[in-house]
Formats: sequence, C-alpha cells, structure tokens
Amino acid sequence: MNSNLNTVMKEPARGASPASGRSVAVVGAGIAGLTAAFRLQQAGLRVVVFEAAKVVGGRMGERRVGDIAFNSGARLVYPFGKAFNRIVDDLSIRDALVPLRGLSAQCVSPSGAHTIELMPTVRSLGTPGLALRERVSMIGHALQMRALKSKVDPDWAISALDVDARYDDLTLADYTRSRIGPNVLASMVEPVFRATRSFNADTLSALFYLSTVPHLIGEDTVYTLKGGMGAVCRALAQRLTVRTGTRVEAIQRFDPSQSGSGGDAFDAARQALVVLDNGDVLRFDHVVCAVEGSLASRLVQMPLPDERAMLDAVRYNALGVVHYGFKAALPSLMEFAMRGAASRIATYQQLPAAPAQGRPDAQIYCQLTPEAVLEAQERGLTEDLDALIRNELRARVPNFDANVSAVVNQWIPRKLPVFSPGYGARLKAFWQWQEAPERAIDRPVVYCGDWTAQALLTGASASGERAARIVLRRLGS
Repeated sequence: MNSNLNTVMKEPARGASPASGRSVAVVGAGIAGLTAAFRLQQAGLRVVVFEAAKVVGGRMGERRVGDIAFNSGARLVYPFGKAFNRIVDDLSIRDALVPLRGLSAQCVSPSGAHTIELMPTVRSLGTPGLALRERVSMIGHALQMRALKSKVDPDWAISALDVDARYDDLTLADYTRSRIGPNVLASMVEPVFRATRSFNADTLSALFYLSTVPHLIGEDTVYTLKGGMGAVCRALAQRLTVRTGTRVEAIQRFDPSQSGSGGDAFDAARQALVVLDNGDVLRFDHVVCAVEGSLASRLVQMPLPDERAMLDAVRYNALGVVHYGFKAALPSLMEFAMRGAASRIATYQQLPAAPAQGRPDAQIYCQLTPEAVLEAQERGLTEDLDALIRNELRARVPNFDANVSAVVNQWIPRKLPVFSPGYGARLKAFWQWQEAPERAIDRPVVYCGDWTAQALLTGASASGERAARIVLRRLGS
C-alpha cells in the first residue's frame, strides 16, 4: 500500500462550505456518516463523503428488484432520536415522517396465537400463559422502567451503565427471567427481539433493552418515511459532496517523510490519507470512519492499540429475508414465531397490492429465524434462502406456487451490531479514549456508526453528530 503514497497525491474535492480551509473525509454514506458530514459542513469545513455503493443510505435505504420493493435494513423510525430529529428539522422534511400507531403482531406458538405489542401497554398484561406473579412483576417492572426514562439515553446503549454497570454482564434472557419471569421472556420479549432484530436473547446483553424500553412504555407511535426509508439520507446527500461508487481501500495516518516533500508544514497539517480503489491517495486533516465496525477493522491501517481492541470486539448478526410477489389478493397480516416453533420464519408479513405505491402485486415478507440464518450459512444457501422455506409456505398459503410472480432473496451479512455481555464497558472506554483531548494529533480518525452507540438508526445518527463534535474540537473549529 505504501508504494502508492508517492504516486498520486490529490487534493480532496471541495465541499459546499470552504470557509475554514480544513478538510474532512467521511467514509460511508449511511445515516451516521451523512449526519457527521452535514454537521461538519455546517461548521465550515470542506467535506467529501465516499461511498462504495452506487446509492447512499447503507442499511437505511430501499432497494427494488423488478416489481419487488424492500428496505435495505431499517424498517421503522422510533420517535425518541434527538440527533435524528434535529436532522429532520434542519432539512425541513418533518412532513416526510409517516406515523404508524399501535403496531402489533400475532405471536404464533405451539399452544395457539396471541397478540404481541411492539410498544407495551396495559393490554400486555393479558398475554396468555403468564403466571399471576409474572403479571404482578410486569406492573412493577413497568414503573421501574418509567423511572429510568430520564436517566438513560435510547440512542446510547452504554447510558444504562451509569444506572447499574451490572446490566452489561447480564444477558437479556437472564435479566428478563430474573426480573419478570420465564414466560414473559418466552411469550413477549424473545418473539419481538428475534422477529424485529434477529437478536438472540441468550447472547445479547441487557443494555439495549434497558436503554430503550423506558422510552417505549406508554408510547404508541413509530414512523416510516414518505418516499422510502432512504428519504432522509438522500436529502442529506443532496446538500453534500458525495462520491458514490467509490470504494475506499485503506485509511492511513500520514507520515510526512513518505510524501517526498520533505515534511513541510502543509504536509504535516494533513494528518490522514484515504486510498481509493483506483490507486488515488487523498490527504485530509481528518477522517470520519462511518462504516460497519467489522469493515473498519480492514480499512484502518496500523490501528493504535485502543482502536484495535475495540474493532476486534465488534460483532454483527446476519439477516436473511425472502420477498415474494403474489398475484392473488392477500389481506394485511403480520405474525411472529415463538422460539421453539416448528418454523424457519421469525416474521411473516402479508402486504396487499398497492399500485399507487409501486407495488402492483401483493407481497409476502419472510424473515428467517436466527437458527435458520445459521443454517443458511452452514449449507451455503445465503443466495437461495427460498429453498429453506418454500415448503413451509406451500403448507401455509393456498396455491402458493401458482401465484408467486417473483422471488427476491435478501442476505444482509451485517444487519445489526451485537452488544454482547461486556461490550458496553469496552465501548465506554473507547469513547473516553476517542474524546480525550490529549495527543489528539495522533488520532486523525474518528469512528461512528450503530456499533459505537446503539443498534438503531437513531443511535447511528447520534454517533455521527458526536463524531463531528470531536473533529471540530480537534481542529479548533
């Protein structure tokens, strides 16, 4: 890689606001990177965003294959994201938020089905199969959660550490069993986490739950976006210099002795190098690395020990979804499967045809269980997920084969970061290191993304805003 450093040394593209003369590269045009870029440009820095894909948005976007439209990752926006809502207001696109109230699903179990609410209310007490003591515990637990609302930030999972650091050592399964009861875990908590996030409660720490649930109890509204989940990212990109279809191969700290310029003051001020896949090497004052953590570990060359320790700890879950176009009429339906159900499908959803919205046929959405995801990987079926579930759908849907008009297999290898036990403490130490003012000149790379904050798009946005503040402090802007 170093052999390229003396070949092509180009100045970065100018952003929309060149007042300070300082330049920042943002690698990754998901909501985290675009939030960081937008805030840095607002502060007067020259900013250019690099995105390997041909479109912006990352896991907050939408895709289309023929007549099948689907999300690239995120499906809903929770109302509590302060940084994300500031972006929405600054872009004057508040009317793009489409409210969805009282979302629920039918939870299917071997003993029958029951309604499960995505935002718990008093009706949750009527969930069948709960012991009396569990219903009483649910009331006390709800009151405890409401009392935590002012103490935890739903965009920062590690905020729960300030309430009780022991939460980081408990799995969500152990926490729920001990605080509320095993039937609540089986009938309410696990189905939602497995069906909406493909999370396994036995491997996830309690931090996500304890930082978000206090802000969900008593609420009934989430949002989707007019124009698709990528609407906010596209609106941000329109105001920024974004180079899509441009893959960054490496991010390096700049050693002036390698520049061939004798290490003059200009070179020394440019602390970071971005190496593109076409061989170009660009110099910047700072780089914001806004890609998934497992990709960041490949991009950043010769990371410092604190960086390496953090990046080595990042893990993502994978997600498999099959989308079917269906010629026959279908009513709206959403079902979650309890763990242990004889199904490879965690979320089954029927979407009626909506020609005005670009959906000429009905669609069926099938999200695989975490166990089926592992099976797909082991059997080499990540590009043919339909083979895992088609027989199940034939038994579920009358005349299934005759009415299927299209099949799209969607494999997301890095869906969401897994905050496993102990991850929170490591992440808290990493932010303290990243934000520390000492020797900031040795750290021209700042990281952001959901893996640094919370496994939500609003958490990713908040991390981008925070990363921008770090860069501004370091550059004295």
